[in-house]
Amino acid sequence: MATAEEGVAMLEADLRDLSTQELCRKYSAEASTHRNILISRGTGVAPQWRDFKTFLGEVGLRPSGDHSLVLLNRYERTYGPGRAKWMTAEEQAAHEVEFDRLRAEKQREEQLEAHNAAAIKRASAPGAPSFGQFTPLAGRPAPFTEVAKRLAIPVSALSKAMPAGGSADELVKRAAVSSELINEHATWLPPDPAKKAGFFEAYRIWHLQVQPQFGRAATPTFLFLYIALPVMKQCRDELMDLDLWNPLGQRALNARDNHIAWKKYTEFMPRAQVAMMEIPIYATYSLLSDLDALCERILTAEKRFREGPQKVIHTHRAA
Repeated sequence: MATAEEGVAMLEADLRDLSTQELCRKYSAEASTHRNILISRGTGVAPQWRDFKTFLGEVGLRPSGDHSLVLLNRYERTYGPGRAKWMTAEEQAAHEVEFDRLRAEKQREEQLEAHNAAAIKRASAPGAPSFGQFTPLAGRPAPFTEVAKRLAIPVSALSKAMPAGGSADELVKRAAVSSELINEHATWLPPDPAKKAGFFEAYRIWHLQVQPQFGRAATPTFLFLYIALPVMKQCRDELMDLDLWNPLGQRALNARDNHIAWKKYTEFMPRAQVAMMEIPIYATYSLLSDLDALCERILTAEKRFREGPQKVIHTHRAA
């Protein structure tokens, strides 16, 4: 049996000496993968990868029958050099976990930069409250660390939570409303305690940005649906692009069941169904047939919560 090094040397020689037709016959597994992505993606394949010889030279030999060609960025729509790699299902799952971690870390860095920019802009406005050292709270100067502790949010989130021309006292009143709305035993919450704590922290920050008149309507259940439904819609669209939404045959069914988008969709589905039942105006929607309409309505409502009804154009009925 040839070693990996011998296989690589043989492939290099074949790429140099054999025609494309001869390569397709000899490397049928790789040729089948190449043909499938050309059929399923069409224009979603980089021009240089339309040539099988170039494709084979880039991706190399398929290590085993358990390996499939996986896009390194699952949000990427185009196969091309440096964008895909042979992986087993276990390797793909581990890669997706690390991909999500790095993506979340990058988003946090971008949010922190946005928060810092907003803080600088707000601090430069005439009469703006200062979070540099102290800010008025209950008639006395209070350090911003104390304000953040009272609100149960990170200090870095204060610049995003503080409304223009607002005060720390106003934030404390809003935080009291959000605390009353939190139900730590809701069945749609993630089972992982760390994820649950992270969600409630995000909820407190978000609720501080909601217009006071919508404070009671802006529940944790609403925020969960605002987060979950667009993710479900994106997962569904991704599976539809791959012809895996309504799979035909056992092979396609297995491919769908092992796909990260399907796993994420099915993880959110039962929780979203339970959450919808807690908001009567959404309870009549079907997540199977009305997902697009419900997403649009919830996104519109969230914008109204933050900006007020006068700034939202073409709205649906009150959320």
